[in-house]
Amino acid sequence: MDEDPVDQLPQIREACKSSCPTNVAAYESCIKRIETKGEGDCESWYFDLVHCIDKCAAPKIFKLTK
Repeated sequence: MDEDPVDQLPQIREACKSSCPTNVAAYESCIKRIETKGEGDCESWYFDLVHCIDKCAAPKIFKLTK
């Protein structure tokens, strides 16, 4: 009996955060600013971070697909 496949994307995306230090810093800075002010959002910084992470993760995850 075959085992269910394990989704490796979360681990790959977490590992790719280190290749996006500027985006991580900008997003975390925004989060702190929002917590202090109590208003606003960090949507654009979040999407910039996700784009950078996905750009790193895509080639790695596609190597694993069958």
